[in-house]
Amino acid sequence: MDTAPVVKTPILIAGGGSVGLSLAAELGWRGAACLVAEPRMAPNPHPRANAVANRRMEYFRRWGIDRALIGAGVPADYSAAYFWVSTLHGREIHRLVLPGHAELERIRADSVVDPRAELHWSPYLKTIVGQHEVERVLREHVAGLPSVQTRYGWSLEDFEEQSDKVIATLKHQQTEARLSVHADWLVGCDGGRSLVREKLGIGLSGRGNLARFVSIFFKAPDFMSCHAFGPANIFFPLHLKHRGFLLNWDTGKTWTYHLILDEHTDWRDVDPVQAIESLIGCSTPIEVISVQPWTAHALTAERYRSDGGRVFLAGDAAHLFTPTGGLGMNTGVSDAIDLAWKLQACVDGWAGPELLRSYECERRPVGIRNTAEAADNFDRLYHVMQYGDELDADSSAADALRQTLKDDLKSQEKLLKSSGVLLGYRYASSPICIADGTPEPPDDPLVYAPVARPGHRAPHAWISDGEHQGKSVLDVLGDWFTLLCFDGAPACVEAFVQTAASHGMPLKVVALNSPDIRNLYGDRAYVLVRPDMMIAWRADSIDAAETIIDKTRGA
Repeated sequence: MDTAPVVKTPILIAGGGSVGLSLAAELGWRGAACLVAEPRMAPNPHPRANAVANRRMEYFRRWGIDRALIGAGVPADYSAAYFWVSTLHGREIHRLVLPGHAELERIRADSVVDPRAELHWSPYLKTIVGQHEVERVLREHVAGLPSVQTRYGWSLEDFEEQSDKVIATLKHQQTEARLSVHADWLVGCDGGRSLVREKLGIGLSGRGNLARFVSIFFKAPDFMSCHAFGPANIFFPLHLKHRGFLLNWDTGKTWTYHLILDEHTDWRDVDPVQAIESLIGCSTPIEVISVQPWTAHALTAERYRSDGGRVFLAGDAAHLFTPTGGLGMNTGVSDAIDLAWKLQACVDGWAGPELLRSYECERRPVGIRNTAEAADNFDRLYHVMQYGDELDADSSAADALRQTLKDDLKSQEKLLKSSGVLLGYRYASSPICIADGTPEPPDDPLVYAPVARPGHRAPHAWISDGEHQGKSVLDVLGDWFTLLCFDGAPACVEAFVQTAASHGMPLKVVALNSPDIRNLYGDRAYVLVRPDMMIAWRADSIDAAETIIDKTRGA
């Protein structure tokens, strides 16, 4: 460490995948300095996660990169269909068709705006785009943020946590040159085999090794003519010899086939072309781009922060998922958004001692909740993947089996319609939110209840008139805290602003003259929204500004 060149930064981010880059983007959006160290010179070209959830698109919206992702993978006007089939040359068992982005916008334009209706819970549903495309867009975005340094080709080799800083050693992948980084904080976004987590001695709890997969990324220009099902985002083959997930990346020419391996099968023994042709039942030109093994887990780190308090875990370093439900990458990015403003508040000097402690208190229960939900989705799907050729038989018994499976699959649609999970998370025991005594809504994986209750997501709603007409409520929120005022801005609001300013806490005041939105936000005169678009406090009067400000800044 002593002989290596020294670089100083407030925040060192180990890992520049989708979570690490999102953390950098959120910090850079507010002008906070950070350094990202990422071993790969380019994003992993092998697609993994295939959907950007509505909540994550809300973050991308305020950075101005949401439109770059819509249509970057599957075109915006492509049919958002999902098929559960025996095989691609067999029978359809069940299907679910959701509106694609273009159709979603048409439906919304012609329908009555109701924030409590599913299509109006967020400006987005799921955006079907590969993780490699997301990382490409994020790399381009953070390259334009002056406060963000990126060092691609550099990996975290070691670190030492001290009372006032973290001293880390970075190693260049090709030259083996070393760099010493002195940071106030280190965030491990370094994946499922996290060096940061391992060095901290933090264990994982939950369920490991749910299933082993081989992932085959391939091009097949005539793929859509090899079957009669039509376009789809995902096919789920149920036949026990072909069971897994088949993910579309464009207009049906590029796919990833995630094949579940039998207990004694080595992934290297799988012939990729043979596996694909066996699934579709015919020969067709196939270009195998890459093949990778992976294992599904439902594990959460036992801690998200070091004992010394200067090192944190986020993303796959903090939790490992099965992809059923599309929750892994999206949970990780919400980790990053929660942590970013808290770290920046510490850098800027207005955070109280509880603010960084609140990160684990808020995000670890969500990690446990979401890994368990993804595992439940996997268990239920795997349960219907236990049948062979009887799935395609012509008999009354086979008809009855297919109907039983279809009924089961209808009850599993939360696998794809997961807004209840993605939007309905809440920070029930947060030390920096002020409870208002209202009842907590059900935590339903399918159904999101728009509620501006402290600890919950600030609900989206379109503003119908005034200076903000046509915008979402989310669009008018400030970079930091925002006080929404539904009764104008009387003297108590000015006193609140002055109290925040006296502690250095940035605050924007937004007056909204909208009875509908006021009703959606709990019919309160004042609602305080955090920098991560979560509700901190609400009431009809501001009687204790000092107490509110101190609580929400962790003092």
